[in-house]
Amino acid sequence: MTPADWQLQNIWLGLGITSAVFGLYYAVALFSKKKTANATDLYLAGRSIGPFVNSLAASSTWMSVATFLGVVALIQQLHLPFVYMWVQLILSVPLLVMLYGASLYRMEVFTSVHFVQTRYGRSTAFLAAGWMLLIMLMYMVGQFIGIAKVFEVLLGLPYTPSLILSALVITGYITIGGMKGATYNDAIQMVIMMIALLVPLAAILKAMGVPGFWFPPLGYGSLTDTLLERIPTFFDLKFEARFYVALFVALTIGTLGLPQLAQRVLTSENIKSARRVVPWFCLWVGLMFLGTYALGFAGVYHFALIGQELTPEAADKTTLLLNLAYNPDWVSAFVIAGVLAAGVSTIAGLMIGVATVVGHDIVGVLRPHLTEAKQLRYGYLALAGTGVVSLLVSLDPPAFLITSIFWAFGMCATAITPMVVLGVWSTRINSWGAFTGSLVSGVTYILLSPYVLPDFSVGTGLVAKLGFATALISVPVGFILTILVSLAAEKLKGEVAAQERYTAQELVEKMHGWAQVTRTRYDSSEWLLILAALWAPILLWGLAPW
Repeated sequence: MTPADWQLQNIWLGLGITSAVFGLYYAVALFSKKKTANATDLYLAGRSIGPFVNSLAASSTWMSVATFLGVVALIQQLHLPFVYMWVQLILSVPLLVMLYGASLYRMEVFTSVHFVQTRYGRSTAFLAAGWMLLIMLMYMVGQFIGIAKVFEVLLGLPYTPSLILSALVITGYITIGGMKGATYNDAIQMVIMMIALLVPLAAILKAMGVPGFWFPPLGYGSLTDTLLERIPTFFDLKFEARFYVALFVALTIGTLGLPQLAQRVLTSENIKSARRVVPWFCLWVGLMFLGTYALGFAGVYHFALIGQELTPEAADKTTLLLNLAYNPDWVSAFVIAGVLAAGVSTIAGLMIGVATVVGHDIVGVLRPHLTEAKQLRYGYLALAGTGVVSLLVSLDPPAFLITSIFWAFGMCATAITPMVVLGVWSTRINSWGAFTGSLVSGVTYILLSPYVLPDFSVGTGLVAKLGFATALISVPVGFILTILVSLAAEKLKGEVAAQERYTAQELVEKMHGWAQVTRTRYDSSEWLLILAALWAPILLWGLAPW
């Protein structure tokens, strides 16, 4: 397959759609810059965003370019039954709000790393910050790769010039607008995404003769019999059960620690507003995920009918190829705008997450007496620097753009989620347990990664390459070590551990909204030991040969 098969023939149409969408994003960013006066405005939009806009922004941040390109490519190449995966992903934000979002909001923290510093101290916070930067960088690489591929289609440029151009343009508007600009742009981008996915998909299904084309998320059902004649094994589970359990562990638990989603909760007007984000989020994400699976299914159907097999690189462009095959160029250009919106919105959340960790959680801790002006300056420098570093890493990308994103989810589930969630719900978790659990489990995840020590990676073939299967080992290690080391430290550290627990009791009770501090809530060790025992068989299952 040559570039002529997947590039827009009208270069001016590509330039027009690119200029229009980024002109809109820059206009919103410039307007928002006027309202950015301090660090809270830059990082958390002044805690002023209502539930409807925030639900669109959270959904947009969550979708990512991988939804349009990478996931569709996996459905195209592997015939994976992704429908069940969408359910667990929709669980992520409700669980985030319920498990710790509201509590962190009451603490008025900027990020989960800020919470770690308050709860466990500087050493653990710096460890968490290091993990966060690695996670967000890996997540961002996938987005920049996807955006560069879109620019290839739009402008007919090779990959490297496309990557440089897209990175500079995106970094510029995000740096200008801060969180407030990113939030309103994300909301706009979510609307663009829904229209760009569902309306052209309806036209594709109609052209395929599907009676239910008018509701694309479920309208592809009449194609099933024909497809199964060509590919009888399409709906078969291709991997053993552990693969799918690992997918659930990595994605659902990993999402709980993702900074860009946590910060969306913290931008809300109040806790009630944050909770109202949940049903809207589930609606938008549900429609998009079902539509994405329908698009992947339609892609498999189309290429099966014409008898063409796609290479991994071409599979990443299935969304674009399908639209170019069935829709006029101007519709394909609008779909490309949706793909751009998906990638840009996620990059915006990640860049602001990195800037907050660097500017607030690292520089702010090392230099606590900085003026508001200098805090803003460091924040803007961190935003710009993030774009440059991501660009450099993306110059030599992994084969599948979704690979680095899956890896980032598993790392977050391993090194961040255990110490944050346990620290919110138990006063018995202390700095020794949090630091040890995060460090050992994070290093374990890296060492068992196919990108570091391939001979020791979990699984073989695609299971190993996707990277997240390691989470079935490292996540249990993270939870078990955090719990057991915390309880052991209480015995070994004596008065020092008792003082930390005394401080934690007041903090934890207040962050849950209790007016009277009893110093007895959230201090049970029994449920912690039960939780550790529940993770033990999962760890043993993950350690067994794949």
